[in-house]
Amino acid sequence: MPIAAQQLKSNVNSTYIFTIVPIFNVNLVRRFVSIFLSIYSVPSQCQFMPLFSTKSRICTALLLAVVVTSAFHPVNNDKGKMRLRGISSATNKTVITYHADKTIAELLTIYQTAEGGYSTTRIPVYKDGRLIKIFVTDEESSQAPVLFSSFEYSAKGKIRRIIYYLDGAVHGYDSLAYNNNGLIVARYFFNDTQDGIAFENNSCQLFRWDNKGNIVRIENMGRVNRKLPFTLSSTATYTYDDHPNAQQGIPSLCYLTDITAENMSANNIVTETITSAVTNNSIVKHYTYAYNAERYPSRIITRYAVNDEMVVTDLEWD
Repeated sequence: MPIAAQQLKSNVNSTYIFTIVPIFNVNLVRRFVSIFLSIYSVPSQCQFMPLFSTKSRICTALLLAVVVTSAFHPVNNDKGKMRLRGISSATNKTVITYHADKTIAELLTIYQTAEGGYSTTRIPVYKDGRLIKIFVTDEESSQAPVLFSSFEYSAKGKIRRIIYYLDGAVHGYDSLAYNNNGLIVARYFFNDTQDGIAFENNSCQLFRWDNKGNIVRIENMGRVNRKLPFTLSSTATYTYDDHPNAQQGIPSLCYLTDITAENMSANNIVTETITSAVTNNSIVKHYTYAYNAERYPSRIITRYAVNDEMVVTDLEWD
């Protein structure tokens, strides 16, 4: 499954970041890409400005961040097994460091592009054992952390809202809904409006789970404006192996990357099929794995339907 590094600046086909979206509202892009990703087999998240500005590199990194750890299942219990330390592809490397309590301290991603290398860092902030904020840094800027997102919790301790920022101001948020088992079943994307007065919800994702704890279907819904009903734009369906997903023991990882089947399911994706509701055409990706002694993936080979492209990703553990 797509646990690769990410690169948005040069050859999209050389990594797990597959999308360049020419939309300049950071959070609007994030929501568009999040849906687009699921629709068109692009496992990632996004909040970005013009792609080649300094600040856009932070956005680029996050847009692609999903991929960095997209095959992981973040839960708040550590099973005491191995911890992922590094994710490497031909063009990128992500290094994960941890606090003593095994929560993530930071995710450092180093990118190699035709124009040279650069790095970004995602820094989570916790309070009373809960993830409350995420900051990002960009080596091309002052290195001062910039607020990227914050989190609101329900009375049951579940994240109910993810709020996104640009230059310190709120530019949108995601609203999450859960089933009786505490699993996410819906994600509603709210974007700031042109007048800057309100937020509008014109897209959402609906999640279907099996009894093994895997997401087997995601429905991507959209509408032109809030006066119209949601309609189906595409579906993503998944099959899995019987090995544990790489990051069952890493709390909050999906909120540092993105909420996708790749990073919330209990097992590892074997096939991902994206089907358009308009044309009924499908695109299929295939994943094969080499496993370590603990049955976690140590190498992932991803084959894409387009041009039969192959990407190899290596995972480092301790």
